[in-house]
Amino acid sequence: MRTGWLVQARHHVPALVAGLAVPWTVMAAVLPATAPYLLFIEVATVGTFVAGALTVAERATGITAALAVSPARPAGLVAARITPLWILTVLAAVPVLLAARAAGHLVSLGVIALTALLLLAAGVGMAARRRTVMGFLTVAPWPLAPLLAVPLAVAAGLFTGPAWYAVPTTGTLALLRGVASYPAWQLLGYLALWTAAAIAYAVHAIAGPDPHRTRPTRRRPTARGRPSYLRADLANVTREAIIVPIAASPLLLGLVLRYALPPLAGWAERVHGLDLTGYLPVSTLLAIVVHVPVIAGMIGALIILDDRDDGALHAIRVSPLGLRRYLGYRLTLVTGFAAAGLAVAAPLSGQVPASAWGACLLAIPLAPTFTLAVLAVAGNRVDGVTTVKALGVPSYAPLAAWWLAGAAGWAFAPLPTYWIVRAWDGPQPAVIASGAICAGLWILLLAPRALRRLAR
Repeated sequence: MRTGWLVQARHHVPALVAGLAVPWTVMAAVLPATAPYLLFIEVATVGTFVAGALTVAERATGITAALAVSPARPAGLVAARITPLWILTVLAAVPVLLAARAAGHLVSLGVIALTALLLLAAGVGMAARRRTVMGFLTVAPWPLAPLLAVPLAVAAGLFTGPAWYAVPTTGTLALLRGVASYPAWQLLGYLALWTAAAIAYAVHAIAGPDPHRTRPTRRRPTARGRPSYLRADLANVTREAIIVPIAASPLLLGLVLRYALPPLAGWAERVHGLDLTGYLPVSTLLAIVVHVPVIAGMIGALIILDDRDDGALHAIRVSPLGLRRYLGYRLTLVTGFAAAGLAVAAPLSGQVPASAWGACLLAIPLAPTFTLAVLAVAGNRVDGVTTVKALGVPSYAPLAAWWLAGAAGWAFAPLPTYWIVRAWDGPQPAVIASGAICAGLWILLLAPRALRRLAR
């Protein structure tokens, strides 16, 4: 257990959770009605992907194989891996609950504790069979999405009836909101059964053989340079089966906004009397114009960190490709993916007006900027996952400039997303130029630092 704490401290996980707890607490104090959703979506899930990244890193570096022949038992290894994160999650929930000034703190804390344990164990179990962090991150959303989406749909009134309580996290959100249809002890008991099953799954996955042990290692770039590395990339993503969800994500986002958002807005007005028309543009900014480049930047950073931890960068450093060209190649792919994703998702969504082309144009360099920001801070794949989580705040917070005017809005001006928001209403030359300069300065500032960290 002590080793687990030391490992997570080395990757700055406690600092990440403590830092995120501050804005969560502030939001719960200002808007108490958001507290149940903050606890459910953010607090309970904060450690899931970190636990998965730690599991992948330990298997990739041989630590898991070494522990397999040690006296340590699989159950003890799982406990050591998730307990520190679980304790941090519960501690982070305490100030949020207190700030919300809601009743039933003990029940809510128990709900968060069980839900976090369920998600942490599921994350460890899924990551135990993956070779890279990207492989884990593209598999994890499939089972995790129903655990989050179904309770939110029930809370919104889209799904009704007792059958939806078969998803264990439906009771979680209902208890946090204080509107559960069943007694708390029944829902907690049901959640505990699922949590026990998730822990058993994690123990079984950790105890099992490495499914990638007999597979060929990653191909390295040859003297021919970049074209061979591109072929190796295609071979790797095909073997990890990650190309489909990554390539399809902008398409899926566009389809969701086109066919789901307008009916949802109409339903909210009919059933709840809420007019969401004024929120549709900022929702599109969040889900398409900003989110697509951020996802592209995250993917680029984690692939590079996977290459670093796998030792590929040692070969690249002495190859004709070199680190500088390698990073340029990766950033080119990231930028191209962001541009192509926006070109598909923006018109397909039906929510991005033609006048917002300037915002889409300024969003493209957000992808390489995000990649460089992660690389400038993170030294390995686990640090990369925690850094991605931390950078979500400065990436998305400037969307608040949609409602802010005057000096309050200008406080976000040093961040690229601010200029994306300002360019939404039309292609103002001064805004486009300022946004391009802002993104360019960040890239010039971050690129040398990212190269220095990769060269270590």
